[in-house]
Amino acid sequence: MMPSVPDRAAEIISRHQKEAPVKVGGIARDLGLAVVISDLPLAVSGMLTKDKSREGQWTIRVNRHEHRHRQRYTIAHEIAHFVLHKDAIGDQVVDDTFYRSGLSERREFEANALAAEILMPWPLIRNLMNGGIRSAEELATSLEVSPAAMTIRLGLPT
Repeated sequence: MMPSVPDRAAEIISRHQKEAPVKVGGIARDLGLAVVISDLPLAVSGMLTKDKSREGQWTIRVNRHEHRHRQRYTIAHEIAHFVLHKDAIGDQVVDDTFYRSGLSERREFEANALAAEILMPWPLIRNLMNGGIRSAEELATSLEVSPAAMTIRLGLPT
C-alpha cells in the first residue's frame, strides 16, 4: 500500500515522472532539498540532514562510493523520508546500506515504497513496455535502477 503523499509533493514528483529516467535531482531541488555526493562511511548509503545554518533547508547526502543506481535509489528514499516523515525525524536521519535508520520498520517500509514509486512509476513502466521495452533488464536500464529493484517492482521471482 502506497503511503499518503501531501498534494504539493505529489505534484512535484509527478511532474518529473513523464520520461525515463526520472530526474530525482530535479524532484529534490523542487522540494527545496540540496543533494550532495559525499564521502560517507561504507556502511552508510545516505542521510537527510536539517541545515542548522539555513532555516528550513535540508540536505540529502549520498555515499560517493556506491553505484549510481544505488545513489539514485538513496536519493529517492531520502526524498520519501522528507515528504512522509519530516516531522518525526528531528535534525537528521541516517540510512545504512540496508536502509535502516532507527525509524520504525513501518516508516522504512513507507520510504522504500515511495522511493520505488518515484523511480519506477507504473505509468512510465507501461509506456516503456508499450514502446517495446519488455524485459526487467531493459526496463532497469531505461529507468537507471538496478535489475534487482526492477524485478522486485514487477513482482517477478528473484
